Amino acid sequence: MVRFYSKTHEYPEPTPTPLLAFFLRYPNPFARHVLSVDVLSRRLDASGRLHTTRLILKRGVVPAWASKWLPSAASSGGRGLDAWVFEESVVDPPGHAGEGSMPRLVSRQGNLSFKKFMLVIEGGEIVESPTGSTLHHTTAEVTSNFGGQWSSLLRQRIESYGVGKFEGNTELARKGMALVLGLLRDRHLLPPARDGPDGTVPQDTASPTQPPAQQGLFARWLGDGGARDP
Repeated sequence: MVRFYSKTHEYPEPTPTPLLAFFLRYPNPFARHVLSVDVLSRRLDASGRLHTTRLILKRGVVPAWASKWLPSAASSGGRGLDAWVFEESVVDPPGHAGEGSMPRLVSRQGNLSFKKFMLVIEGGEIVESPTGSTLHHTTAEVTSNFGGQWSSLLRQRIESYGVGKFEGNTELARKGMALVLGLLRDRHLLPPARDGPDGTVPQDTASPTQPPAQQGLFARWLGDGGARDP
C-alpha cells in the first residue's frame, strides 16, 4: 500500500523571493535534522531553465518499535539515524508561461538510504498565485517494501509512521521558510542551526493526491523505487 500526502502554503512575497529562500533555507533553527547540503551540479539549459541537483544528509529519530530492523543510533553518534537524500530541481525563467509571468520552481527529492524499509518521494512546486502572492505545493508518496508477503501489517505501520512524520515536518519547513523570507526581506544574515537532537513535531492536515513523477537523473539515482538499499 502506498500512502500520499498533499499540502499548500501561501507566502505573501512575490515568487522570486521564495525561490531564493528555497535554496538558502538550510541551515535554520527549524531544520536541526539537516546536517549538510552539497550542490552536485547546476546548469542553465538552452531555454534558460536552471537545473540543480543536491545531496542532503538528514538525521532522524528511529521509533522504538523499528529499532530492531534499523542500525542503532550509535552508528550516528548516538543521536539518531543518518540518511542521504537526493534532490533535483528546475527553475523556469520569467516569461516561461507568457509575457509577464513569474519564474516557477519544480523539485523532487527522495531518500537514498534505507529505501527498502521506507521510501519517501517528495515533490514541490513554487508558483505565483492569481493574487500575486506565492503558493508552495508539497506532495509526498510513502512506500515500504520491507519484509515478505506476510509483513503487510508491518509495512502499513511503517507507511503510516512516515506520513505522520512528514506531516509534522512540513509545518517545520514552513516555519523555516518564513524565517528565511523575513531575513531576506530585512536583508539580515541567515542564522546558524541550533545544536540538539530532533524533537517532537506538530501535526497538520493532509489530503490524498497523486504521486510526484520520477524521471531523468532522479529516477536513475533512486533505482528500482526502493526494492534494494544502496
